[in-house]
Amino acid sequence: MRATLLSLTLGLSLAACQRAPEPAPMPTATTVSPTPTPPARVAADLTRYIGEYPTEDNDAGPSFLRQPVVRTAVARIVPDAAVRDLVLGSDVTATPIAVVEGKLLAFGCEPHNCGPHNWAIAIREDGTDPAVCYYDQDRRIARWYPENAARAPTNGCPSGE
Repeated sequence: MRATLLSLTLGLSLAACQRAPEPAPMPTATTVSPTPTPPARVAADLTRYIGEYPTEDNDAGPSFLRQPVVRTAVARIVPDAAVRDLVLGSDVTATPIAVVEGKLLAFGCEPHNCGPHNWAIAIREDGTDPAVCYYDQDRRIARWYPENAARAPTNGCPSGE
């Protein structure tokens, strides 16, 4: 019985090895839909923030610092996460947003320590051409993002006043 079972198993194994390979499945026709065209960038209108404090919400929506166009612009040009968090944070002493050289200028500084620690966001009213100034006297950092957006500040970032 054992020999018969072994013989049967061996025969089936050999038969399986000699079987012709199964044909490859035929490709089916598929329709590839074109990639949708991204929507055109809708220009922002940041003029409503002129004269407002950058941290205060207004009737038209979120504060300047919470405005998605501003947050995206700052995130795109400032690679240092700590600087981004400081510039976009709400624990700040600020002045009203002013227009300086054709850009909105939002200035902020560390409460009770404005002189040595301050920053500013300059951006066109349509949300384009952003620049961020960062000044930390203690760490001897005085610069603009992106690099060469303006001359390095000597005594702090511009406040618009």
